[in-house]
Amino acid sequence: MSREGYSVISKKVVHEGPVRLRIDTFNYNGKVFRKEVVEHSPSVGIIPIINNKEILLIKQFRHAVNKYLIEIPAGKIENNESPYEGAKRELAEETGYTGVLKPLTRCFLAPSYDTELMHFFVAENMSKLDNPKKMDEDENITNFVVELKDAIKFCYDGTIIDCKTVTAIFLYYFALHSNNEFRNN
Repeated sequence: MSREGYSVISKKVVHEGPVRLRIDTFNYNGKVFRKEVVEHSPSVGIIPIINNKEILLIKQFRHAVNKYLIEIPAGKIENNESPYEGAKRELAEETGYTGVLKPLTRCFLAPSYDTELMHFFVAENMSKLDNPKKMDEDENITNFVVELKDAIKFCYDGTIIDCKTVTAIFLYYFALHSNNEFRNN
């Protein structure tokens, strides 16, 4: 796909905070368009594997959608962290566990309006931490173990509706059942 016929006219930041909002004006094939863009830090998502048949998921209230969602542990990569370090920290904060992390893949979560790139990891050989790290103040998380086959079913029946979680579960299932090695990021 070519970027021919595309040029940026301007980028204006209209909000500064943990995420930035900007209005971009660009030319595409002779027409001028405006687009809101959310500038978001890169992030991590982790699939904690209890054994080949069970995974650890979290349940968390999400203000933006006014619902409790079932998700994989995930969060923003903090200043100067590598994706690996961010995944290790988020796993500890949200589950109280540590594990051996293997990169699975990475993808943009909503590239039509958001710059967030999520790095997915699988956590194996899990062990409970003696002194788990504290969650962020705005997090109210509970953990639970679910069989992988049930997690797949939950993705289809609407029990799990978080896109990063659906993506991670299916990618892990595919890698597990096709003997694919996890991708190095």
